[in-house]
Amino acid sequence: MSRTLSSILIDCNSMLDLEAALPTDDDLAVRVNYAQQAVREWSEAYRPSELSTVTTLYATLGTTTLPSNFKELEAIPEDLNNNQYPEILPKDRIQHGTGDKYSYITGNNTTGRTITFNNLPSLATLSVVYQRSPSGMATLTDICEVPDDMYVVQKVISLVLQSRSDERFPIIEADAQRRLVNMVGRAMVQTPGGNMRMRRTGSGRWKIGRSRG
Repeated sequence: MSRTLSSILIDCNSMLDLEAALPTDDDLAVRVNYAQQAVREWSEAYRPSELSTVTTLYATLGTTTLPSNFKELEAIPEDLNNNQYPEILPKDRIQHGTGDKYSYITGNNTTGRTITFNNLPSLATLSVVYQRSPSGMATLTDICEVPDDMYVVQKVISLVLQSRSDERFPIIEADAQRRLVNMVGRAMVQTPGGNMRMRRTGSGRWKIGRSRG
């Protein structure tokens, strides 16, 4: 069952300070930061289904703003007429004709990201599936998004032990990494009725005009 950041930190404190209570003052701030680091590490290890998000874009122009929590596309953007707009790298635009349907993303975490669609019909509505950034557990009442929240517990304990040069650090870190690997492995298992697809990267991640299916 998903737990709050507060519950996770109490578990950490039980191991580190032998007290089933929230840490206080600097200890609290440091361990919250460690928990957030753990969540970021989890989100970067693979494409968690917990972070898969579907949004609808109403593109009155060829370029539209992506949600602020956008991280990367998870599927080819598609309009209501089943036209697909495979993502390419912005620098590869010159390799495609004006009539080709494709998309490319520009921007960054600071300025925000936009997606541009080539040869898009006027007033098109598109479905976009993407990976979002994790919420980061900004408050003690936030729910942990990591499916195995004991990974976050062990990772926080590991980082604290490392800061103390405690000889138990390698053992706890190894358990945290084992839990992370297990989550990655479970995500790779084919879902019932589904099929496995290998992700492509770079300019060759999608082939323009490839058949559906």
